[in-house]
Amino acid sequence: MKNFKYMLGSFLILTIYSCEEVLFEQDISGETVTLIAPANNTEIEANSVRFNWESLEGATNYEIQIATPNFANANQLVLNTVTDSTFYQVELIENEYEWRVRAQNSGYVTAYSSAKFSVIPITNFSNNTVILLSPANGLITNEDSFNLKWEEVLEATQYRIQILDENGEPIQSETTNDTNLDITFPEGSLQWQVRAEKDNEFTLYSSRNILVDRTPPNIPTLTAPTDEQILTNPLVSFNWTRTLIEGSVEFDSIYVYRNLTLTDLVLKDEVTAPYETTLVTNETYYWYMKAFDEAGNESDDSTVFSFTINE
Repeated sequence: MKNFKYMLGSFLILTIYSCEEVLFEQDISGETVTLIAPANNTEIEANSVRFNWESLEGATNYEIQIATPNFANANQLVLNTVTDSTFYQVELIENEYEWRVRAQNSGYVTAYSSAKFSVIPITNFSNNTVILLSPANGLITNEDSFNLKWEEVLEATQYRIQILDENGEPIQSETTNDTNLDITFPEGSLQWQVRAEKDNEFTLYSSRNILVDRTPPNIPTLTAPTDEQILTNPLVSFNWTRTLIEGSVEFDSIYVYRNLTLTDLVLKDEVTAPYETTLVTNETYYWYMKAFDEAGNESDDSTVFSFTINE
């Protein structure tokens, strides 16, 4: 009987918690997502279609679906995915389609908003879109050499590739007949873009961002506890300084050991200064710091300080 009461109590707590979670969500079930493009009955002369809709207050993400020729008589569900953006781009072949979007959060969904469109044969080469494949958009890395890859555009005679600096100014330009190119990036917040060309015609550039950071963070300088300091309080406040370097996000890690050979690990954590923790008294500890960044670089170890906590 006791176990049954416990299970019942747990169930009630979980039920109340779940209800509270839904109550905190905005009820969007009566709202409507406004589609922007493609508009209803649009004909699109392109190899890639970009779908746009207006954001809806209270929504955390959106479900987008594409069917051919339509949802009432669907031969194929071409796309069914969820995104937190208000746009989505996909490559489509010539055909009739219907697309629809609904907004949702953890407790509610709207009805679908839908529109029909057709992808028709491309008569103007410039209406093509270069589909970029790799590296991924927004990549943060300490590597600088990549093989850029993209989809083939029919009738293209060559592809022009540009590297832009953080101000959007071209700093490198290459051409190739292939659908890939080996590139060595300089350090910095950059953009790479590709367009297809045919005689005097060319498409718009398709672009992606990349942050190349090959510089390790500076080594932290320990400030407290000072080396060989005697403490009486088991609540230890660690402090250090480090000058940031422009690039990817940096962070510090602390390492605390019980022995000078640094094999008996007591504490290892990603921390910000100052950092406080409680340690066992009547012990001598050895500590150092190390810095890392989002690109995968790491600093050398700082100097090792020791301190003792006496009751």
